[in-house]
Amino acid sequence: MKNLRRTFAILIIALILTCKLGASEISFSGGYTKVSMQQGNRSVTLSGGANVKTDEVELSSDSMQLYGENYRYISCTGNVKASEKENGISFNSPDIFYDRETGIVRSDSWIEIQDNKNQASLSGAWFEYNMKTSIMKLQIMARILKIADEKLMVCRADDIEYNGKENTVILRGNATVTWKDDTYKAAMIIVDLNTNDISLYGSISGAFNG
Repeated sequence: MKNLRRTFAILIIALILTCKLGASEISFSGGYTKVSMQQGNRSVTLSGGANVKTDEVELSSDSMQLYGENYRYISCTGNVKASEKENGISFNSPDIFYDRETGIVRSDSWIEIQDNKNQASLSGAWFEYNMKTSIMKLQIMARILKIADEKLMVCRADDIEYNGKENTVILRGNATVTWKDDTYKAAMIIVDLNTNDISLYGSISGAFNG
């Protein structure tokens, strides 16, 4: 009887852990799993190596919590690795928050991003990404590295807005671009990474070699 109850419990958890929730399918697993079915406060806590897969992203971390209606919110903590399937973007951070309904990914910790499609690397101490618009926002020691015309282009600013779909960058606050041994500084800089055009606005300065 005890084994029968255990088997039944495992089957119930399996049904909960892989199901059609809202607009997309989500599956998750962990070394330790706690499921709360309290009315109005349903949640799943995963630890000991947590993994989540949806139609849009794959996430792994030391621990995770899924909560909200249809498990809308996913909070990941500890050695977080995430990848967006459609655009080939990967993330590494101590913590990541993901809203499945809005498609917003956010981190208040240091994060490193790799845009494999556009061959760009991004980093910063605050991050927000809208998967529906392909727009990333980075703040605090924000930086983008990109190979342009076989030369490394380095973009830095207090606030960076990166549009992966349009392949453009807007730098605001202490904006600096270093490329081909030249340095561009301005209050705001817009870089078209398709054409490598650099537009400077307000308090412009620079240093050019050659």
